[in-house]
Amino acid sequence: MTAPEQAGPRRTRTRQAILAAARALFSELGYEQTTVRAVAHRAGVDPALVMKYFGSKEGLFDSAAELALPFGGALSGPPEQLGERLLGHVLTEIDGRPDRSMPVLRSMLTHPQAAEAVRCAVADPGSSPVAGALTGADAELRAALVGSVVLGLLVSRYLLRVPEVDAAPAARLTALLGPCLRPLLAPDPPDSPAPPPRPAPLDPAPDPLRELAAAEAERLAAAERVDRLAREALAGGASFAEVGQLLGITRQAARKRWPREETAPVPPPAPTTT
Repeated sequence: MTAPEQAGPRRTRTRQAILAAARALFSELGYEQTTVRAVAHRAGVDPALVMKYFGSKEGLFDSAAELALPFGGALSGPPEQLGERLLGHVLTEIDGRPDRSMPVLRSMLTHPQAAEAVRCAVADPGSSPVAGALTGADAELRAALVGSVVLGLLVSRYLLRVPEVDAAPAARLTALLGPCLRPLLAPDPPDSPAPPPRPAPLDPAPDPLRELAAAEAERLAAAERVDRLAREALAGGASFAEVGQLLGITRQAARKRWPREETAPVPPPAPTTT
């Protein structure tokens, strides 16, 4: 084998070693924390070779990372099982190619290009065939919400490594979460139900002190009215005996309570003389 023929396979092996190291570091650290020098060190090559083959750190990321979720195959089948098929498809793709998918997922919060890749693959109705497959009102919004649920599952399983979600088989996750997507994927999603009427407020428990205060206020108002009417009656010519008899008191008690001088009518002013 000639020297040029030997150089070709050697370059290929070097390039593949760099890509493998980059995918591992991007998956572990994300875009921001991964350096060209660290990738070269893990691949066992000079950093200059990384720049030679890929031009820049971003060029290396483009070649190493990919998040492609072609949903086409999942869209055909019984519509009532569409949620299960979508979730199963996504989990199969991620689990089957973690070296390509994880760099994008790990970097999506710190690298705009990774964020755009995730958005386009999962939650962007403009680029997702899921929105085109839905009918009824708010199809694009519903497709975006489906993508948001899927993205939440990916974050919980592959980034946060929530123990229960991380350990569960993909089939179990699909069986449990798939039916939850059915209202969003239904051909004619039901309108949002009106909130139930608020129950009438219950009457507060009786409070003896509050009731006593109300009764006293009523008594004082009645006493003031009795006093006013008694004075008016006496001023109008009624006798103390008549007023006392109506109120169940003696004539002397009525006279003491409403002295005559206080109840006498005020005489009209004397006419003026010119």
